[in-house]
Amino acid sequence: MTVLTIKRYQYRGIVPALCLVVSASCFAQETGSLPTPDTAVLMSAAGELSAERLGTVRFVLSMKADAESALLKEHIPEFGSNAEPQNVTPALLRRLRQDISGILATEGYFNPQIRFEALPQGRANAGERQISVMVERGDRSMIENVSMRFSGAFDEAVRSGQQDAVQRQRQVREDWGLAVGQPFRESDWSEAKNVLLESFRSDRYAAAKLQDTAVKVDAGSSTARVEVTVDSGPEFKLGALNVKGLQRYPLWLLDRYDPPKPGELYSRNRLLDFQRTLQNSPYFAAVAVQIDADPDKADAVPVEVNLTERKARDLSFGAGYSSNTGFRGEIAYRDRDILNRAWDLRSAVRIEQKRQLGYADVYLPPSDQVLNSFGVLADRQDVSGVLTVKQAIGVRRTSHTGNIERRFGLNLLREKSTIEGEPTEISKALVWSAGWTWRDIDDAFNPHQGKIIQADIAVSEKALLSDQRFVRLVGKYQQWVPVNKQDTLIFRVEAGQVVAPDEEGIPEEYLFRTGGASTVRGYAYQSIGIPVQGAVTGGRVMAVASAEALHWLNGSWGIAAFADVGDATSVWRKLSLKKSVGTGLRYRTPAGPVALDLGYALKTKRARIDFSIAIAF
Repeated sequence: MTVLTIKRYQYRGIVPALCLVVSASCFAQETGSLPTPDTAVLMSAAGELSAERLGTVRFVLSMKADAESALLKEHIPEFGSNAEPQNVTPALLRRLRQDISGILATEGYFNPQIRFEALPQGRANAGERQISVMVERGDRSMIENVSMRFSGAFDEAVRSGQQDAVQRQRQVREDWGLAVGQPFRESDWSEAKNVLLESFRSDRYAAAKLQDTAVKVDAGSSTARVEVTVDSGPEFKLGALNVKGLQRYPLWLLDRYDPPKPGELYSRNRLLDFQRTLQNSPYFAAVAVQIDADPDKADAVPVEVNLTERKARDLSFGAGYSSNTGFRGEIAYRDRDILNRAWDLRSAVRIEQKRQLGYADVYLPPSDQVLNSFGVLADRQDVSGVLTVKQAIGVRRTSHTGNIERRFGLNLLREKSTIEGEPTEISKALVWSAGWTWRDIDDAFNPHQGKIIQADIAVSEKALLSDQRFVRLVGKYQQWVPVNKQDTLIFRVEAGQVVAPDEEGIPEEYLFRTGGASTVRGYAYQSIGIPVQGAVTGGRVMAVASAEALHWLNGSWGIAAFADVGDATSVWRKLSLKKSVGTGLRYRTPAGPVALDLGYALKTKRARIDFSIAIAF
């Protein structure tokens, strides 16, 4: 049988194409020069055309309009709408035939029929004619067989029966991108080779290479046989960190972010995780973590860590608006190296129409995925007729394991609460708290699919610096259900209870009020609770639910429709869910979608605009 062996060349500096060598035997590799087509045929065609004294001509592609014809028009200048007329020469026709054949070969058509025919002179300019280039693609070649071989340390591991290597070989074959029965396309062939090579280079075999590749095409039967040999090279193990760029901070700071240990098997994802963790820390503006894939260093390849430190201190000013608490201005100060110990101070003074607060929190460098912090807070807010002034001091510990976040805290709070016409109440509580959150979402700032489950408990004992004994329980559930790429359904449920004899002596901080942008839209912020003298105070039970349909019009803008229900009161039997419906706009930002909602409260028969950043809790 006649076999065509594929070689690669650069198609006129524009796109990579394939050319074919007709041979009775096989099989050249992917190197070589452009082959010469049947010159005699082209000379005959050129002679016939020249005999008509055509002069300058324009070429017209005569071919079924499809993806292949679009490729020819895109990459062959003579078929462009602004192509200049040319003199017909054997070299020109030869080049056109070669270019057409080469481009069609990239799509798997290795036996096209190409004819040139002079068209009768019509409305063309005087002395200018047209030549129809008639192209029949023929049958597309299909993959008949795939031969995949391995060499190097990976092949040795497979031959020795190592189960992880045997399983990996099976997976590599299953993931190969050009399966038997699939049409052959040059882009698919290149992509399959790249994916195969990267699957080795990204894990253990950093110096892997393609040792031998070939596609053997039988143009007569329109079939192709694929042969690939991968040399994995040696198995790489990580060595010591080679750190550059540290000036202010000590080297031990990197040990707090779970660096790769000497002796670990090389994994690109492991290095990227370390790089991402350092990049997300408060200390570094830019991080690059990589290795030199030198086979001679495979037993202990150094891990190169290049760092650019952030400024130790910065002062920032901000302004904004919230439909919950009104217009605001803020001054924030940050010092990432308190006492020259890499302690991170985050502090701010924020003035809002309905709330004014100041805080200072100090975060210690993490240790074994644990982040410890302590801080102070002063907060004054006047919402729904209740003026509360509080001061707090506390410590907190946060840890992460996979998708799970755990939180523990101890806070001492003093709160003064005032309602016009009522006596001022002062309450204090020493509260131990614990929280647990499980997140499984595709994007923390722009979720499209996934769910979040959160549970929190807070406990205060009357005998320990508290005015009331209570246990506060809160649970939340939120899910994003993708309908298609542009549409998502969002469901949210939240419930809470404070276990205590009554509300007396419990700070408002630990009771429940609801309503506002992130709870029951259409009702004012914290306006749903227990009515007292025209004001609204917190209750011991709370329930909120929401359903929302979100449609993205383009990459940035979206629209939403929603329905919310919720209430907060003293006991469950008095719960009377307040309902609202509405619609809104969404705008994607790096911090999450900005939400502008118009909600209609069914109980008060009033509409309200709510504005928020719609991030996952």
